Formats: sequence, structure tokens, C-alpha cells
Amino acid sequence: MINNDFSYFEGWWRLVQPTLARRPSALMLVGPAGIGKTRLGREIAAALLCESPLAEDRSACGACRSCQWMRSAQHPDFRWVQPDAMAAEEGGVHDVADGSEAAEAAEVGPGEKKKSQEIRIEQIRALAGFANIGAHRAGLRLVLINPANRLNYAAANALLKTLEEPSENLMFILVADGLRGIPPTILSRCRRLSLPIADSELSRLHLAKSASAEWLLPALSAGPIDPLRWADHAGKSPPADVLELLQRWMNDVARVRLGIAPR
Repeated sequence: MINNDFSYFEGWWRLVQPTLARRPSALMLVGPAGIGKTRLGREIAAALLCESPLAEDRSACGACRSCQWMRSAQHPDFRWVQPDAMAAEEGGVHDVADGSEAAEAAEVGPGEKKKSQEIRIEQIRALAGFANIGAHRAGLRLVLINPANRLNYAAANALLKTLEEPSENLMFILVADGLRGIPPTILSRCRRLSLPIADSELSRLHLAKSASAEWLLPALSAGPIDPLRWADHAGKSPPADVLELLQRWMNDVARVRLGIAPR
């Protein structure tokens, strides 16, 4: 594999085996935010493009030219489509549709255009050339779309037309935190794979994003409130952000008790 550093990946890979054996034109990976769905999508793409997949589990060998290209996000038969804002946050990583354009530089000056939080129709239309030309290595071509929930209306309609008449040797991998906002017409044309993960593992992943979690969570867990589960069910804020907010609130409580004005 080109990148496997999370313990629950092996269970997911077993679920993927039938997909690798009978490749669909479109696969949708669905699971909670932050669990590694996009990396799994890249591993699937790497395995399907690999020149020497491993016999035991059909995963990418990690050593061939194709795997090296995938590891560096430079494979000519792979496209990664994501919102401009996400690409800018990740350093302009391969959100392109034509293989030559990197994400635009971050624009923060007054009056300058902000990066889009949606996947735009121009990004989907730009896939037309990639979809209609032969593969660079005379094999499969892969498109990773992440997150599918952020396809705007026009982009979703443009993608639907491509899914309705799939090109030969072209496969789409869509990644989504949930099904809300994804048109049923697109869902009906995808093979759906739900990625299970234990609550304890999900909590660990959320905690890893919070600088205050190590000391704050034990104090909160001593009471009747579970801030992680509350944040997940509220659906409005990532648990890490909730923990940071609670940390600031507790600091203000301590300041007030000492007669100091809260921040």
C-alpha cells in the first residue's frame, strides 16, 4: 500500500475486495468525517492502477512507477477533484481536473475573491478531456471526488450526465460524510460502501485534533455529559472545536473566581 498508518484500515480493505474484483463505474465511500475515507479512496485508486498488485489482498505494491506517481499525487491517469478552499488548505494538492493546473494560491487581501467551499461545474466540465482520451498507460483512469456532499447543483447535474454514459475504463470514487445533499440520481448510479468504525476509535481521532483534550476530557467525563457524543449528534461543530471552546470557558470561570475580568 502507498499509505497505511491507521489500525482499522485492514477491516476496510476486506470490504473493498469485492469492489476490486468487480470494478464499478462509480463507487461511493460513506463514513464519519475525519476517519480517513479520502486516503482509502487513494489506496483503491492506487491498487487499481498498480502495475504489480499484491497477490494476497490485491493492494498496491507501493514500489512500481504507478505507485510512486500516486504517492506524489502526480499520476497521469488519476484526478482528484475537491473545493478550491480545501485544496488551498492542503497546500494545493491535486484538486485539478486537467492534470496541469494546481490549486490557486490563497487569496486573503481585501477585495480579493475567496476560495469556493463547493465543487464547481467548471471542475466537472474540465474532466471531459480526461474522460475521453486514452489512458496514459493503456489502462484504467480514476477520478476521486471529495467531498461529494459539496457538489453544487450545476456540478452535480454535470457529473450525473457523465455517470449516465460512463466512458470505457473510467471509474469515479466519491467520498461523503453522509448522504444528505447528494442527489438520489447520483446515489442510484454508485455502488455504496459504508465504512464502519468503533466509537472508541472515532473519539480517539477527534481527540487527536484538540490540544486541550488530554487534560480537559477526563474532567468532563467525570460528570453526566459526554461532550464528544453531544458534539457529534448536534452536527454543528467538530468535537475538537467544542473541547477548545470548553477550555476557554473554564479559563474564564477560573479568572472570575480570582476576581479577574473574563476574556
